Amino acid sequence: MWSNSKKDWTFSEGYTSLSNLQIGVSGQITAGLVVAKQDIKPLQAKEGKEDRSILAFTLRDSTGLCNVTCWGTLTFNQQLTLSVVINERVKLSGILVQDKPENAQSSIYTPSTIVPYQISVDQRSGRVEPLPFGVGSELQQLQHQPVSKGGDFISLQKLVEGKDSYFDRFVNCLVLVKTPPSSRKVTTRQGRMATCTDFEVMDNTQQVMRCVSWLESVGDLTGNLPPKQSILFLTDVKVKLDNFTEGVTLEITHKSIVTVNPDVPDAHNLYNFAQSLPSDITTPSVLRTPASKTSVPVSSITSNYSIGDVKSTKPEHGILNVVLETINGKSKTKCIAMRCTGCNKKVPGLCDKMECFGKDVVHFYDFKLSLCDDTGSIDTVKMSGEVAEKLVGVPVNVFEDWPSSTVEDWMDGVLLERFKVYFSSFLVPTGDIWLQVKQIDPFFSSATDGV
Repeated sequence: MWSNSKKDWTFSEGYTSLSNLQIGVSGQITAGLVVAKQDIKPLQAKEGKEDRSILAFTLRDSTGLCNVTCWGTLTFNQQLTLSVVINERVKLSGILVQDKPENAQSSIYTPSTIVPYQISVDQRSGRVEPLPFGVGSELQQLQHQPVSKGGDFISLQKLVEGKDSYFDRFVNCLVLVKTPPSSRKVTTRQGRMATCTDFEVMDNTQQVMRCVSWLESVGDLTGNLPPKQSILFLTDVKVKLDNFTEGVTLEITHKSIVTVNPDVPDAHNLYNFAQSLPSDITTPSVLRTPASKTSVPVSSITSNYSIGDVKSTKPEHGILNVVLETINGKSKTKCIAMRCTGCNKKVPGLCDKMECFGKDVVHFYDFKLSLCDDTGSIDTVKMSGEVAEKLVGVPVNVFEDWPSSTVEDWMDGVLLERFKVYFSSFLVPTGDIWLQVKQIDPFFSSATDGV
């Protein structure tokens, strides 16, 4: 197990601590441990000029945190990012200390800091370089100390139990790396290459949760962490709901800080708990990918099942002849969700992804159904988009304008009626099966033949 003495860094002469910098004063030199780093953000240059870019990262010393923004050409920041590595020490000189912007956007896209300023480094006058050997070596000990108080975190079980109240909020979590983190390169809708890191975590409540990040620095930090041996203190990790299952996912964002193997009592206890778990705990829990990501045409779905069969055999797709029991608890507001036109993800309001800034959101049908037949019932059923619109009979914008009485009349007309449901499925970490409705038609027996 890891352990470190708690020794503060005594600054060498000529260095100013992060909490004692002065706005507008030139000639200040500071240093710190890099605890978070964003991907380089290119800026569109004027015609004939070299492209500009921004590299942002966060420094820490024994007095606190401070955010840093480096301005320069794309080539400059691509070279600089090789030296700015999480858990490495850097020295900053020729800096400009500016007032920190106080707005909602900046609080989402950067880690929280107490100081009322931020550091700006310009390619023409500033320098960012590794600290000289022997200077500030005590800073390295901070890498195992969470930036939040050691006990200031919420269990994964509480997140699941109160997911509606935690949705889209930033929280602190202490977790065990359950499966080996894997990173892959993907192309975003804007044509930008991004790194997606994905792995499973758990804690001593034995609640398993998926953890994702779209930051390359997180992939670099977690890529070689051995599962069952690595503990993470996630500061300001974002609570997300899976678009399909409505299960909880943790996302490490621009605001988050990850402390690997924190030297605090709760982390030691979690590590000891992990050693008592079976060796196969590192096997991924997700058994099947979401049906929304598969391309099974309805015409190829021909096998009929009862609900009892679906629960026991868990087929990938099939047909159910069932009674429609409920739709979102008969709540009109729960039947409609919002989707970002930039990333195409379900969002509670304006999307907070940097690449989606300024993108609109659109409303869409988002039904959760309960179905039953003579073998049982199942309430893990989703239906959305055009499939739901066909059942309702009007576009979502018309449905939104319906008075409550019209919604109730429509629901009374479809609930407790029989339908033929074509579905695809996938399994969640608990092993439960979720169904996604691909087509829903009124059910007619052969005796009536549609009458």
